[in-house]
Amino acid sequence: MKPTLSAALLTLLAFVLPACGGSSDPHSLTEEGRKALSSGSYDEAAKSFEKALSALGNDTNSPDWKPAKLGLIHALTRIDAARAKKDFLDYAAASPSKVTDTDFNTIASRLGDAGKLTEAIDVLKVGKEKFPESPHLDALGNSLLEKAQTSGDTGAADTLKGLGYVGD
Repeated sequence: MKPTLSAALLTLLAFVLPACGGSSDPHSLTEEGRKALSSGSYDEAAKSFEKALSALGNDTNSPDWKPAKLGLIHALTRIDAARAKKDFLDYAAASPSKVTDTDFNTIASRLGDAGKLTEAIDVLKVGKEKFPESPHLDALGNSLLEKAQTSGDTGAADTLKGLGYVGD
């Protein structure tokens, strides 16, 4: 092969191979994860977010780190609720200045939507301790109470009533 043909072939492969085998760029992997989440492909989303976090390593200051971490936890709410709860609460404890009441609301809400009321309530409790005045979390508590009552989960309903939620 002539040198110019070799260079052209290598350049072409540099663009084609990543499209075939996926990217190792954390931002691209995070975007792939978001698309998979949107389509309900939770296993694929989790894989993309895990790859993004692996590529980022310990660089928690990267603008891609928090979206990848929360994206992974979001995917896990559908495939491993116990791990989703643990990973989120560990993250919240390790990075209290980076986690908001909206983050607690989002993860607890996703757990509730997945029918994992115990895990959702556990996240809600910690969120309310950190953000006692959050209207988002108050509304979520009432929403979870309604889900518990509708599903007949008296244990979850009693727990939420014990936290002061009485419904709308």
